[in-house]
Amino acid sequence: MEGRSTVGLFLVVVAAAASSLIMLLERRPSPPATTSSSSNVLKNNKPFTVIQLKGSGHETASLAVMLHDVSLAGFANRSGHWHAFPGHEHLLPGATPLPFGNSYRDLIGGLANLPNLPLGGPPMVQASSAISGYSPAIADDDEVASVKRGLATLTVMTCEAQRLQLIRDLLLNKGRWESGEARVAVEHLPYIEHWDTICYEIVRAKKNGVWDGPFTQLLKEHANIKNKEEAMAVVGFVTTSRTLQDLVLAHARRA
Repeated sequence: MEGRSTVGLFLVVVAAAASSLIMLLERRPSPPATTSSSSNVLKNNKPFTVIQLKGSGHETASLAVMLHDVSLAGFANRSGHWHAFPGHEHLLPGATPLPFGNSYRDLIGGLANLPNLPLGGPPMVQASSAISGYSPAIADDDEVASVKRGLATLTVMTCEAQRLQLIRDLLLNKGRWESGEARVAVEHLPYIEHWDTICYEIVRAKKNGVWDGPFTQLLKEHANIKNKEEAMAVVGFVTTSRTLQDLVLAHARRA
């Protein structure tokens, strides 16, 4: 029963994320105001969408997912208090700044460690419980490590599942999902690393009609992507809604 319920949970999360991202990307909200009013988190012009999660028992949590690059801005624990990643504090007024970033390097020591991370129903529930109970005032090193690992897990199952069709297909495999032993393959890592670049070249090729952008050779060498059709087969639906402005903003945040 737990396996079936967590499969349903993942489908609900992905469907909700997809619906929210499509709807909000189509609206193209204006840059957010930097006012201190906590009501900004709930306003429709926010540059992120909120995904609700359920852990064990009555434990709940929320993720704030940025629209321009489908990355995590922060999370709310079971009390509803927000914790913001560095550089995103102004988006979540009143949030407690996190002492670490949202990159895989900060969360689990690097992208190369991602295949060691179990994915699926049980890990999703465990990760949701970890961030649900997070309180920086009392968290020890082990709890912080658990939260960081949980955030990496949730990043894959929410953000990467929207960015990359291969990741979504992996998580929708019922047997792997229920066992909690789905894993990102080593061959998927270049797609995760170069997702923004793949998106850029797709947007450029759609505009110019040819696959001859400045990063096509890089994608051929590092991700084995040789044309627009292969690139489109890798990415998820979000890429079709991204603009060059989104990509510039994503690059600026990573710089």
